[in-house]
Formats: sequence, structure tokens, C-alpha cells
Amino acid sequence: MRSRKSGGARVIWLMLCCLGLSACIQAPIQRYEGSHAMRDGRGGARETVDGIDIWTRGEPSGPYEVLAYTTVESPEGWIGGRILLSRVAERVRAAGGDAAGLGAERSRVDSTPVDRGRSMLESLRMVEITIVRYRSRPRVDGSRQMGWPKLTKLTESVSAAS
Repeated sequence: MRSRKSGGARVIWLMLCCLGLSACIQAPIQRYEGSHAMRDGRGGARETVDGIDIWTRGEPSGPYEVLAYTTVESPEGWIGGRILLSRVAERVRAAGGDAAGLGAERSRVDSTPVDRGRSMLESLRMVEITIVRYRSRPRVDGSRQMGWPKLTKLTESVSAAS
């Protein structure tokens, strides 16, 4: 005996298929070309996702190199924001970078036909990102340091002063 799917189950199934397909489609990573790839950042606000620094405001605090640009897309809302940051981290890792800076943001509404003249609307958020690699900075003692100073060095100097 063949079971019939309800209209609601079809809509949910179609939504899951569309969401899965949209996750597979990605904007190309465009490599930076030019003479001013090396920059000295002034800092800002960052969030670390899956080991990748995502600069939500400003830029890295220290020297960095611009590697590439791309656009990342996710659904709107708080959960969409978490998905966006995870996708940004994936794109940075794919390009061989250490961090990303979020840039211009725009929204679009996508319409998917469901059945009998009905369609499903989904609001999407598209964010341009700059993929960067941290560069080493010479320290006062002559050794080299990558990215952020180690917290252990700071705590050792505080404990030695006590």
C-alpha cells in the first residue's frame, strides 16, 4: 500500500532540498592582485569561529596581507548569522588565510515555487569578505611573533614583577 505525503511534508522536504542546494553554491574566491597587499591594521572587534578570526568591525591589530575577496551568503536572523560566520571560516580556510574582515552587506529575497501557484519566500543575507593572512612582527627582544601576543608571556611578566 502506498502512503501519500501531506502538502506540509512536501513543503518541508522542498525547503530542506533548497537549503541544501543553496549551501553548495558559493561565490568564487578572487585572489588579490596589486602592490599594496601588506597592511598594518589598527584593530577592531573580532570573533573566533572554528579557529579563524573574523573581524566584524575594523581590521586586524597588526601587520597582515590581503589574500583574496569573496561573498558569503546565509539566511537572515540570528541563526543565519551563526551560519554566516561558519561559512566565512570555511572560505578563509579554503583560501589558506588566517582571518577575514566583514565588508559590505546586502539582502535579497529569493522565491521558490512550491505548488499550485504558491511560492516560498526566503530572505538571504550576502556579505563581502576580505581574506587575510597575519604577518609576523619583530618584537623588542629580536624574536618573531605571529599574530597576537601569547598570553603566557604576559602572565610571566606580571608574575615576575610581583
